[in-house]
Amino acid sequence: MWKKLKQVLYGSGYELRDRMLSVIIAVGGLVAIVGVFEVLFVTEMNIGRLCILILMLFSMGISWFMTFKHSRYDVAAIIVGVVVILILFPSVFLISGGIDGGSTVWMALGIVYTMVMFKGKKQKIFMVLSTVIYGGCYLWTYYHPEFVKPLESRLMVYVDSYFSVMAVGVCFGIIMRLQMRVFEEEHKVNVLQQEELERNSNSKNVFFANMSHEIRTPINAIMGLNELILRTEPSEEVREYAKDIGTASKMLLGQVNDILDLSQMEMKKMRIVPVEYRTEDLFGELVELIRVQTDKKGLELNVEIDKDIPSVLMGDEKRLKQILLNILDNANKYTREGSVSLFAKGELSSKGELILEVKIEDTGIGIRKEDIDYLYDSFNRIDEKKNNRIVGSGLGLAIIKQLVDLMEGEIAVDSIYTKGTVFTVRIKQRIVDNTPMGVINFMNRETVQVEKYQHLFEAPEARVLVVDDNEMNSMIAKKLLSATKVQIDVAGSGEECLKMTKKKYYHVILLDYMMPDMDGTQVLKELRNQENGLCRESAVIALTANTIMGARQLYLEQGFDGYVEKPILGKLFEMEVFKFIPSDIIEYLDDETVNDRESNPIQSKSRKKRKKIYVTADCCCDLPPELLEKYDIKLMYLYIKTPYGRFADTIEIDSDSLSQYTSFNSSTAFADSVTVEEYEEFFAEVLTQAEQVVHISLGSKSGKSYSVAVEAAKGFDHVHVIDSCQASCGQGLVTLHAAKMALDGKSVSEICAEVEQKIPLVQTMVIMPGADIFHQNSRMRAIAAKVCRVFSLHPMAVMKHTRPVAVGLLGGTLEKAWKQGIRWHLHRKRKINKEVVCITHVGLSVKQQEWLLREIKKQVNFKRVIINKTSFSTACNVGLKSIGISYYGL
Repeated sequence: MWKKLKQVLYGSGYELRDRMLSVIIAVGGLVAIVGVFEVLFVTEMNIGRLCILILMLFSMGISWFMTFKHSRYDVAAIIVGVVVILILFPSVFLISGGIDGGSTVWMALGIVYTMVMFKGKKQKIFMVLSTVIYGGCYLWTYYHPEFVKPLESRLMVYVDSYFSVMAVGVCFGIIMRLQMRVFEEEHKVNVLQQEELERNSNSKNVFFANMSHEIRTPINAIMGLNELILRTEPSEEVREYAKDIGTASKMLLGQVNDILDLSQMEMKKMRIVPVEYRTEDLFGELVELIRVQTDKKGLELNVEIDKDIPSVLMGDEKRLKQILLNILDNANKYTREGSVSLFAKGELSSKGELILEVKIEDTGIGIRKEDIDYLYDSFNRIDEKKNNRIVGSGLGLAIIKQLVDLMEGEIAVDSIYTKGTVFTVRIKQRIVDNTPMGVINFMNRETVQVEKYQHLFEAPEARVLVVDDNEMNSMIAKKLLSATKVQIDVAGSGEECLKMTKKKYYHVILLDYMMPDMDGTQVLKELRNQENGLCRESAVIALTANTIMGARQLYLEQGFDGYVEKPILGKLFEMEVFKFIPSDIIEYLDDETVNDRESNPIQSKSRKKRKKIYVTADCCCDLPPELLEKYDIKLMYLYIKTPYGRFADTIEIDSDSLSQYTSFNSSTAFADSVTVEEYEEFFAEVLTQAEQVVHISLGSKSGKSYSVAVEAAKGFDHVHVIDSCQASCGQGLVTLHAAKMALDGKSVSEICAEVEQKIPLVQTMVIMPGADIFHQNSRMRAIAAKVCRVFSLHPMAVMKHTRPVAVGLLGGTLEKAWKQGIRWHLHRKRKINKEVVCITHVGLSVKQQEWLLREIKKQVNFKRVIINKTSFSTACNVGLKSIGISYYGL
């Protein structure tokens, strides 16, 4: 039986109520046995009490049998409720001294039992019966005290009261203790399951991203060869074949891009990039693209665009076009006969903003009502059996929905099965030019024809090296540049590239980013530092199938001079190479190229005048990119250790990947400093661009970066390392102050002296969702972390003596904890410098960031607020949904 009790308490598949009943029955039986012992051997013999205890023991035995033998928990609960709560407890009250005995404590236990064990009608019935019976006992004994059998002596009163208090207290204690243990075990299981789900989800996303990259490589060959065919001015029949190949390739590329977009969205890497665009061009291109498809199927295309829509708007034109084109494409796919209609109008929402409303209507097969809830699910195609001949991955609408949400828009669908569907998209855009677009007959615009190829320039003396492990890709790149007459060599690996650059100078190196032995970043680093290398100053362009948002900026930050994505588009490819060809060896320029050169000066590397002072910092200083660029602050990466290897923070991994390794309660990623040699390389590189370097390091007791940087700086007379005594936003404040002084022309000694004075004034507070990661990094004792976990408390830490120290535990929801922490930390308003506050966060939504700003401004109205997501180095030490706040004290 005890084995069965243990199984009920700790096994799966049992409700909390059943587990509590099992404990109550076991404890109740034990209490009855102890009570019998008390009557027989401790107090004077009381036949009435003895009979009651024996009856209690008997009822507990029956309940035990019903519970563990037949699993009839409801019957057992009723038996205990009727026999013990409604019969035995009132009887004990009458024969054990009434209110002068310990039976009143047992009655309280009966009320608690009723509230916990029953629900609905049963609970109401038992509560009424308990109230009436217990109240009747009190009233009856008040008016007829002669019916109460008093205890034998005052000593017995104390003994009985003590026994009752201890028995009920132990009963409650055992129940609560066991339930807390059950809760902890289930919580651990839930956490492990959640982490497993997150790992599986991230693995899927990484797989899709890698697969899309691999698929784009052969598509590059198909599209490249197809463009070469069109350049040869083939016969009309061959031209039509080539156009069909191009269309099919673009469709395939669209499917691959859908997979990549979905994986980026699920990893929260998708970004909206607003640009100015002409509304006429947007709708004109949409009509031209869909018109080709509707004409092939013999469908009628209706277009009605409101003439009052402003001519120039600002928004993410690429994503808006993707949304509308996907819906139009679906309308065409699922319509066998009838029409596809495109309607658009604008609605002013506020000053300078417009809600662009676009409706796309079709007379197709429609959507069943029961399927509409699953319309935006990934890889789900509605009515699969009926639509099995229609090409598609089932990703289009899932991506549309997420893109609309990212743009804070709305999408609605109205559909009648077998009759047709209307999709309505409403997205807010900023007005750039309020001049109405006017009346335009989009149906009479000329469709885009394949333009005759004309190369942009000729430079027979220019030398270009193509580095790619795929021979087909190398051949495509070489053929696409052949008309420019540049001299082209090919290397099949990074190692071969390094051998060739020791023997020959190249003006431009086209470097594939993903190669098996040495990837593009490694080859670039070797090129720049190659001893006796002839191409250390050559322009290096990254060739890559990685088309994630912000890819160009990513590669430029890694040191590449240019970026070309695969599949390679011939004209854009030529233009990117042309930017780095010296003017004096170019023999021919197309007019369009001349204009482009005038608006986009050549970006070839040149030696710039060195700055007087460069301010640098560790990558965990957590400043927004725009401030890093404005004050020209260079960051030294740190390493992140993960189960999959070690990665350089901000270069090979960033906080957008955090959810793959870190949850609220645990982290499999850990920050680690770089080596002395790597710091030496960093300082040496910066000193090629500046006369002096002031490096603001992570707090000396928050990691090893400070000691490693100091050791590396010993080899340089012009490198000065300052211990910021801070991390994350606090370090960012110190770094920003030093950079401002450098920009103002202050000397190194002035910067170092003033920064050292400012550091003690920096106040930093961090609030974390849980304590486990903080404990994992040896910042909190195990017992304190366990208390936080059991009672869902959120630790608050401040920087003391260059390290984070927990100073409080905050209860309630995470937002409530943020509010409490902000109020506590900013209550000394007279001691706060209101010039600037720096806020960092790990994975907060835009709404949460806005809420955070409002709560801070309620306490102190800072003149300037800097908000930014943390680096991976910081994030993996505090966990998701953590926030940090730093400001200067007075």
